[in-house]
Amino acid sequence: MKIFSALCLSLVLAAPALAQFEVDTPTEAAEPQEAFPAELMLLPQDIQDAAIAGMDAAEAEVPTGLNAADAAYYRAQIAYIGQDWVLARQYAEAAAAGGNTEAAMLAGMIARDGLTGEPDHAAAARWFRRAAEDDAPVALYQLALLARRGDPGLGLGSARGWFERAARAGHVNAMLGLAVELKNSPVPQDAIPAREWAERAAQQGSPEAMYQLAQMLDAGAGGPVDSAGARSWYERAASNRHAEAAFQAAMMWANGEGGDQDDAAALRWMRISAESGYAPAAGQYGLMLYQGRGGEPDPGSAAVWFAQGARGGDAESQFLYAFALARGDGVTADLETAYGWTLMAAVDALGAPVGDPDRDRLQAGLERALPPDVQERIRGQVEALR
Repeated sequence: MKIFSALCLSLVLAAPALAQFEVDTPTEAAEPQEAFPAELMLLPQDIQDAAIAGMDAAEAEVPTGLNAADAAYYRAQIAYIGQDWVLARQYAEAAAAGGNTEAAMLAGMIARDGLTGEPDHAAAARWFRRAAEDDAPVALYQLALLARRGDPGLGLGSARGWFERAARAGHVNAMLGLAVELKNSPVPQDAIPAREWAERAAQQGSPEAMYQLAQMLDAGAGGPVDSAGARSWYERAASNRHAEAAFQAAMMWANGEGGDQDDAAALRWMRISAESGYAPAAGQYGLMLYQGRGGEPDPGSAAVWFAQGARGGDAESQFLYAFALARGDGVTADLETAYGWTLMAAVDALGAPVGDPDRDRLQAGLERALPPDVQERIRGQVEALR
């Protein structure tokens, strides 16, 4: 979304110089995983240190008074910390079969992560189910994540039910997961509990929950619109290194939504987002620098941020960088590279066409300036990059 006025398009023609333009290829987001839970780490610190140093789990001295299952789990932890995955799985499964809930969770994680071979989601589900019999929140949450994969062979049914059980057992990420499930539900009434669960997770320190709650408050989902509350939660999430929340906070400050309008505050939050690697923020931060919003105009720094956002795959940043290159504003004029970025800006990161009259006018101006054979060559380069 554009939040600042469009730049006027007055091209300053200059001799072209060939340059490369590339876009960072976005990677598919990995399924969120739970790290080895701190509540499962029962070993004394000196034993953990010894395990890291290479202690043999099979030869380790086990504390007196442990039953067979607990002793096996003790050895499983030593093996796991020492990255002896095969032995860790053997001991964890033996302990889980003996009724140790924590061992069942550990066995499930080893299977889920494929530490002894390929990921085995069926085995992971089986062990997490064993732990879920005791309403272990981590196991319930893991079952929700597996259910969300949509594999009917796992027999887990809907992720929503597992998220809810884990959320009611106090698992913060499950509260967030449930909130998102409800938020995306086609049933309008589900927006009300979605907002409630997002707030519960946000109150317990989840930056993503803060961001989700802010979005709901901003849109009036599940309750009345609360722009001031949205801005506050965006800022709290941004203070916890949530780049998109910082971007939204900047937008609200720039537009005077949810409180005062303040370019300096908008610039500060936009920089936080841009420096966190959020490509749309890089372009908008550059535009603020170019226009002198929140400070003195700085075309040179603006061009650097336009380039960063462009290479991050943001279409608006690609257009802004092309404009700067075409004008030679803050960067050496380069019509050929400007044309390439203008073509890149024709589609967004998802491959959908971008309807932008400013971009269209820039493209037309560059096509009047560049010979047809040069245009054809650059088009081929752009197509090869997509």
